[in-house]
Amino acid sequence: MVDEDKVLIERCLRGDEKAFEELLSKYRRSVFSICLRMVRNRSTAEDIAQEVFVKVFSALGRYDPTYPFSSWLNRITSNLCIDHLRREKERTVSLDQPVEGADNDLLIQIPAAGAGPDREMESKEIMAILEEALATIPEHYRIIVILRHQEQLSYEEISDTLGIPLGTVKARIHRARNMIVEHFRRRGLFRDSRAAGGDRK
Repeated sequence: MVDEDKVLIERCLRGDEKAFEELLSKYRRSVFSICLRMVRNRSTAEDIAQEVFVKVFSALGRYDPTYPFSSWLNRITSNLCIDHLRREKERTVSLDQPVEGADNDLLIQIPAAGAGPDREMESKEIMAILEEALATIPEHYRIIVILRHQEQLSYEEISDTLGIPLGTVKARIHRARNMIVEHFRRRGLFRDSRAAGGDRK
């Protein structure tokens, strides 16, 4: 565990409210970002992010410091997002609506080499289609793509965070990329696996 996190958690457990505020400040942005990518609605993402930290505060005494705090936090965040999506299965998602409030952060990176002003519109269209594709894949695939490409976690870190075998992580990432590629095909914009966020381990 990062020394700074360890110190903050020890202070929290001694009843130091300022330490918890510092911990919240440090991780608020990443937690909210994951929630927003998962539920695609700013208000809902804010509610879930708040619920995450309420749960963290109430369960901090049960946290095992032999594991990274960020992994424990991401697991709570992921579980709450997935639980929400499963409860709201009947909710209709507009595929033409961009992610609200995403501040143009790229979930899956588009190669920038050779890109110029004349290609700016094309890049925006590709990103919009990637967002559409992300919205269509099941939540247990979506969270892995987000943790891998947005949070830049290794396969091993994702395995620890979600509590699933490493082989399952790799299989789901492979399947998620195939689904994204298929979405591109259906839109008439065929791309190989690199367009779906191919990366190194």
